[in-house]
Amino acid sequence: MSPETVRCSNLSRESGEPMLGSAPVARRWLLIEHPGPWARNHLDTPPLSGALADVIDTGCAELQGRSLLVRRHGRRAAGEAPSWYAVDSARGTWVTGTWRTSEDLRAAVAAMGAPLTQSETLAEPMLLVCTQGTRDACCALRGRPITAALAKVWPDEVWECTHLSGHRFAGTFLSMPDGTCYGGVDMAGAVDIVRAHRAGEVDTAHLRGVSRFSPAVQAATGSVLAEHGPASVTAARPGAVEVVSETVTRVEVIGDDPLPDTTWVEVTAEALEPAPLSCGKGPGDHTAYRTAVVPAPY
Repeated sequence: MSPETVRCSNLSRESGEPMLGSAPVARRWLLIEHPGPWARNHLDTPPLSGALADVIDTGCAELQGRSLLVRRHGRRAAGEAPSWYAVDSARGTWVTGTWRTSEDLRAAVAAMGAPLTQSETLAEPMLLVCTQGTRDACCALRGRPITAALAKVWPDEVWECTHLSGHRFAGTFLSMPDGTCYGGVDMAGAVDIVRAHRAGEVDTAHLRGVSRFSPAVQAATGSVLAEHGPASVTAARPGAVEVVSETVTRVEVIGDDPLPDTTWVEVTAEALEPAPLSCGKGPGDHTAYRTAVVPAPY
């Protein structure tokens, strides 16, 4: 067996593992421009490591957010201060700035709080492609060609980024500011997936979920889009969410045309057979989210 055939992303594709519900969960994102190299844990990357990393990690956790390191595809101008972006994916707004010191990044963390919710600055489109080979080889091997393909069409919008969870779903990328995550993407199809997304016809075959939703809600809204689309990812949104048990959640999905006005979806978290979650690692536990339409509870 060649090394390529044992890549975790190949094994996941061969098994037909469902991706819906696997998007990283965060409403807010702190994107910190850093040219690299990136440490395996991105906040261990100098000069972020230590006390500053704790500030970033704690600040994001308190605001249901996540941080990523990002870098432009290709070289940046020498001497230019790197940027940061605090994005609210639910509102589609952001606060931005530049940084050179730890105090600048502490200010960026603070910007994720109250000032962000009051921002009226609409965030510009960004495509964040995971290329972090220090976390998993698949992310670099599949992510970098995707970055190059997308950058030919949208050179000002494409960024490489650190870990988006789910190495085995490489290539994977995040569309901002809406926070939609795609996976199982190849270079040949990447541009078409983005064009379809922006045309209001989400590609549910590669959809991992909308990151501001919980895994169960990601799976429920994605399943309705898959059944009744093509439609915009924003055409399906959660209404009532009822946690039935540790593994079962019922989600009311509110739809815009062409989706049904209301669909109740029961989502079951199902433990799959152990399988490699990263290249070079032994089998690990992982979960799929199975969906079924059910009658309204009232």
